[in-house]
Amino acid sequence: MSIELITLLLLATFIVLLMTGLPLAWVMGATAMIFSLILFSPNVIVMMVGRVYQMMLNYALVAVPLFIFMAAILEKSGVADQLFKAVHIWSGPLRGGLAIGTIISCTIMAAMVGIVGAEIVTFGLIALPGMMERKYDERIALGSICAGGGMATLIPPSVVFIVYAMTAGASVGDLFIAGIIPGLLLAGLFIGYIVVSTWVNPEMAPAAPEDERNMPLRQKVALLKGLIMPGLLATVVLGSIYAGVATPSEAAGIGCLGALITAAINRRLTFDRIKNSLYETIKISAMLAWLFFGAQTIIGIYTLAGGDQFVRNTVMALPFGKWGIIIGMQLIMIFLGMFLDWIGIVLLTMPLFVPIIEDLGFNIVWFGVVFCMNMHVSYLSPPFGPSIFYLKSVVGDEIPVSHIYRANLPYLWLTLVALALTVAFPGLSLWLPSMMLK
Repeated sequence: MSIELITLLLLATFIVLLMTGLPLAWVMGATAMIFSLILFSPNVIVMMVGRVYQMMLNYALVAVPLFIFMAAILEKSGVADQLFKAVHIWSGPLRGGLAIGTIISCTIMAAMVGIVGAEIVTFGLIALPGMMERKYDERIALGSICAGGGMATLIPPSVVFIVYAMTAGASVGDLFIAGIIPGLLLAGLFIGYIVVSTWVNPEMAPAAPEDERNMPLRQKVALLKGLIMPGLLATVVLGSIYAGVATPSEAAGIGCLGALITAAINRRLTFDRIKNSLYETIKISAMLAWLFFGAQTIIGIYTLAGGDQFVRNTVMALPFGKWGIIIGMQLIMIFLGMFLDWIGIVLLTMPLFVPIIEDLGFNIVWFGVVFCMNMHVSYLSPPFGPSIFYLKSVVGDEIPVSHIYRANLPYLWLTLVALALTVAFPGLSLWLPSMMLK
């Protein structure tokens, strides 16, 4: 059987099983089992077990449950409420100030949480009621929460970076630092859109109430205490990595301790909250582990059949040289992002794409940032669009899902602009890591 036919049959089997509603991990594992028995002997299954076991020994995976636990504790510690109150009082007097405050708050929270769903649900509960009460246009209110929450894919400590590093063999610390400037660029584009939109059409975001516009400076400064703990925690976690004092896994442990201290200071540290956070950590970590297992098996079988060389030859044959290949990869990832979540995409594509990237002379840390920017696109892209459904779980039946899709479109285009800039100017991603090496 030719590798071209194997590729078509494997894709068809994968899509058919996915359409049955089976979990993605089971789909990948089942597809691998079917083709291992068709193409090879049952002894190959033993080799697949060894491949999975080898992946489990990857030290970078230690950071994943630690960052998830940190996020779970922070979500229940009241930090987001304090953060949003402090930011929105300072930005509130501006037109669109609540939406601007949401983007800024999401960016700061992303530096502590690193999980998109947690951010969108949290700020959907905190920020959306205030914006809707003040008659904000849905395009501003809904879009700022979905797009702002998605910043957790780029701003470290992003779990997406950790999984990419494990798959591509890149440095987690370099990836964390590389994501800072592109992440801030994306936040700046979102804020710029809100400022320009509300300036052109003031009805999109009515002015803030008089008491907020004329609040004494002393009271505003006092509210900044809500930024102390988030800022301190983010500085300790990222600063320890940047300074080379701690590995990402060690920094994650420090972050967990900081999250517990923050919850204790806010008088939110209870046994039930710790227990629920541990349950949530176990549930998400177990889900990720099964996805790792399934992806390792399907990629292993496809590689054994010669699929890696077939993909390499096909991609290298794309027109317009190495940049044409890069653009082709972006199109593939954007297309996959319409139907799969990021974990499936990174585990299925990066083992095939990263060797090509290295052969072309590109930096895999830069490509990791490009990949994460693509995943931000996937969070906003229909028909899958995880951000849309996270926010839909908050608003219930009050707002149709079609309105949320429409509100996301301006932010989706801006993310594509940021993606193009990140691809065209690798220095945006690589300057900070190069400074760290010095």
